[in-house]
Amino acid sequence: MKLLMLIVPTESRDKIESALQEESVFGYTEVPSVLGSGQTGLRLGSRAFPETSSLILIVLQDEKVDTLIEALKNSCPDCAGAMHAVIWGVDRML
Repeated sequence: MKLLMLIVPTESRDKIESALQEESVFGYTEVPSVLGSGQTGLRLGSRAFPETSSLILIVLQDEKVDTLIEALKNSCPDCAGAMHAVIWGVDRML
């Protein structure tokens, strides 16, 4: 199993959530507003830098990771440059 951590522009959450439903991914955890800085600039939720990101955590079978990532890219081509995915191995779930 793998843990997929997605960091996406908050304004793209609806497209991402639709893609998860289309790929039959119904279990995930979302932190709707996270702050930080990266390749797309500052996302601080402030007046000067009003944008924020969302963090989505998904545990899924190894063989579904690549398919899901491609579906996410296709669902939101305009946010693909701002979307980041980190994949960790899951040794055990309780």
